[in-house]
Amino acid sequence: MFENAVFGGRIDNTFDLEVLRSYLLQYFDREMLGGGRARRKLAGILDMPLSVNHKDYVTAIKALPEFDSPATFNLPLNIERAQQISVALGVIAQLKVVQRADVDSSTFDKAKWTTQLSPFLHLWKKLNTGCELVKLSPDSIPSPSSNDPPLLAFLLLERQTAVKLVQSVHADLSSLSRIIRGTTLLTTQAQRMASSLLLHELPQAWSSVWEGSSNPVQWLRGLIAKSIALGGWVDRCRNGTLLPGPADLSELFHPDVFLNALRQETARKTGTPINHLVFTCQWNGEVKGAVCPVKIEGLLVEGALFDGSRLIECQRDSPTSCAVPSCTVAWVPSATPPSDCVEVPIYYSTEREQIVSCINVPCTGSILQWKLKSVALILKNQ
Repeated sequence: MFENAVFGGRIDNTFDLEVLRSYLLQYFDREMLGGGRARRKLAGILDMPLSVNHKDYVTAIKALPEFDSPATFNLPLNIERAQQISVALGVIAQLKVVQRADVDSSTFDKAKWTTQLSPFLHLWKKLNTGCELVKLSPDSIPSPSSNDPPLLAFLLLERQTAVKLVQSVHADLSSLSRIIRGTTLLTTQAQRMASSLLLHELPQAWSSVWEGSSNPVQWLRGLIAKSIALGGWVDRCRNGTLLPGPADLSELFHPDVFLNALRQETARKTGTPINHLVFTCQWNGEVKGAVCPVKIEGLLVEGALFDGSRLIECQRDSPTSCAVPSCTVAWVPSATPPSDCVEVPIYYSTEREQIVSCINVPCTGSILQWKLKSVALILKNQ
């Protein structure tokens, strides 16, 4: 009841639910609530009263220290630094809301549009310097065929969608530039586009194709960086050097679909049904029995440190995220998960809203303690 109704009713992330379950198992325990000699303290600091007297519990609560140590709740020691960053980002977001209140995006004001939209136009021009994406004709962008292997088909479709999106964004920003210069008339679509950018929001026409960052500047940078990188992915896949890598999943728009395509490719080459394949990871050496292994790089870890062989506790001055060594992943017909590993999610970003996949990471001590620290891997920001 506590897990599914009282506390967990609004939790939609399975790993957050696992953290809740771990806390419930730790706190609602016979060794802590019972009256035996081997009683455990609540959070390691509080002896639970054995009486049913309300005053005894109030007295126990008042005896608690004024400030809680991160270790009390099995949190990383650098959690305060992460909290400070979160608070700072919240303040910045509130300042942007205040700034938006002074922006009238419903009417065309040439002076304001020139001042406030020029940074986006100049950035887009700079990002496309030396880049031929906006000049590519539709016929020059190869499309996947029914005979293409799953990996190549995915990458061709991914690049085709990326180039089309780049050209669509280019057309939208070029239209705004002409409207500001007075060489074309204002349209409803351009008005909506400008309204979003004036409010430093991502236009819905762009986010419907690729969600990405909610910050338009970061979104534009990521769009060009990924689109350029995809050309190299397609070339390496065609000449047979994509596998075993190395590969940086942050260069893809849909890294989770790439891993699924890798699964289909493995199933086709081994003749194994897809639902019989297991995703496995090896941090040192190769994955045994892997037909399509790929070395993943560019991952960051939060909630702990990782030296390539095991997870390590953070210190108070540890950065909120640290780079981890590359690892080799693959789909294999069968794999027994090692007992000294904890399953860790890979998220698209530090917001931890979307999961790419999950892999096993070596650890020491209780697996429960690492779950409570919410250890996670993050794709590096493009």
